[in-house]
Amino acid sequence: MKTFKATMTTAMLALALVACEEAPMPAPSPAKPKAAAAAPKQAAPAAAAEAQTAPTYAYTYNPVGKRDPFRSPIDELGPVATNPVTTCNEPLCAFDLDQLKLVAVVTGDASPMAMVEDPAGRGHIVRRNTRMGRQGGKVTQILRDSVTVTEVFSGNGEIIKNPVTLQLKPDAKQDPAYNMMTGRNFGE
Repeated sequence: MKTFKATMTTAMLALALVACEEAPMPAPSPAKPKAAAAAPKQAAPAAAAEAQTAPTYAYTYNPVGKRDPFRSPIDELGPVATNPVTTCNEPLCAFDLDQLKLVAVVTGDASPMAMVEDPAGRGHIVRRNTRMGRQGGKVTQILRDSVTVTEVFSGNGEIIKNPVTLQLKPDAKQDPAYNMMTGRNFGE
């Protein structure tokens, strides 16, 4: 019984070594049972043949056309297109364009600017691309006597641009000429 266990253990070790290593190791020959030792020798070359014929697969990952697995799918959707009214958070967006009054214009510079007065009497400096009006219009042009604000609407799948011009009103009352030396008006 001891010799049978010893031969089986030797055979199992030989099979384990053959399966773990690339080159088959010769199995130790047992002393008495030659018939039991012949079966492991035939199995050993069969296991080595399976190891040599099994193809090795090399997997390569191609990320073209696939989303990044480490980023959230919600982030990839991008910003949701909203109405310009909700995105405008400047103080001039609280008023309609017809409520605003053009008070002064400074031109002749690379970046012209203008001053607009709101219904409360507060003045606001505007430049090109400044948002103003409830529709979220942008200042597109500043001339020496006017400011053009372009409002953008979307309707029926079209983008509609509506330019609104604020005119500089001339003063109705003329100041009389004033003499700086005497401190008197010339009209008196």
